[in-house]
Amino acid sequence: MSPLRYAYYPGCSLTTSAKEYDRSVRAVFDALGVELLEIEGWNCCGATPASQNELLMYALSGRNLAWAEARGLDVVAPCSECFKNLNKTAQAVRSDPHLRAEVNAVLGDVSLTGKVRVKHPLEVLVRDVGLEEIRRRVTRPLAGLKIAPYYGCLITRPRNEFDSPENPTAMDELMAALGAEVVDYFPYKTHCCGGALLLSNKRIALGMTRDLVLKAQQRGANSMALACPMCDMMLDPYQGPALRAGEKPLPTFYFTQLVGLALGMNPDQLGFADRVVSPREVLAALS
Repeated sequence: MSPLRYAYYPGCSLTTSAKEYDRSVRAVFDALGVELLEIEGWNCCGATPASQNELLMYALSGRNLAWAEARGLDVVAPCSECFKNLNKTAQAVRSDPHLRAEVNAVLGDVSLTGKVRVKHPLEVLVRDVGLEEIRRRVTRPLAGLKIAPYYGCLITRPRNEFDSPENPTAMDELMAALGAEVVDYFPYKTHCCGGALLLSNKRIALGMTRDLVLKAQQRGANSMALACPMCDMMLDPYQGPALRAGEKPLPTFYFTQLVGLALGMNPDQLGFADRVVSPREVLAALS
């Protein structure tokens, strides 16, 4: 397999509330021989001002993309919101010369031509590294885990270049390659977790989280794999408040944590101790 090299954009969440996601991405990519060069002096992707000033969002994302483009690298962005904004910017400046000129005018000392692509780690693992290579590297098959892959509402929408926006399968394929039993979770695997409503209507937000957990359990899942820091916030620390008395919590993991586990890494190296809903019971089935 040819060496793979990408510019890495951790984003704000992966340096704070989602540190275990960052740790597991870096550990897994390193184990698979994928080089990540963190973007020097990276800044916010523009998620906060996006609804008020779209050009500012494009410029903020564009500054990160320009660093990667200058080095001839595509970008890997694990956070779903960051992936969406960076990918949206990359596609927009590639297809719209007028917008590209506006963004470059704001950037000033750096510029974009539109050559850079933005990839989610899921795409890199499934399409670039390849399922056969990952399957070959598995030393601790995840037999005993009945996983409901949960994509959330951002990484496949709007339409990206590697999976279906309505019935994505990349994570399903990856979990199966790791030896896990994949639970048929459609159509809930792309439903919103409620995170965007947490501040404005906590009751509805927690209800949406509860629905996801119960629907997964009804289909036989004993765990859930996810790919978004916002979804993780709702489905891990906020899962307790979302459930009602007598309802059993469902352990959730970043999909990269599960990849690392299957590759034989120590759970401590992957941030399992940071999970609020204890995974101890379901992980015991692997030993």
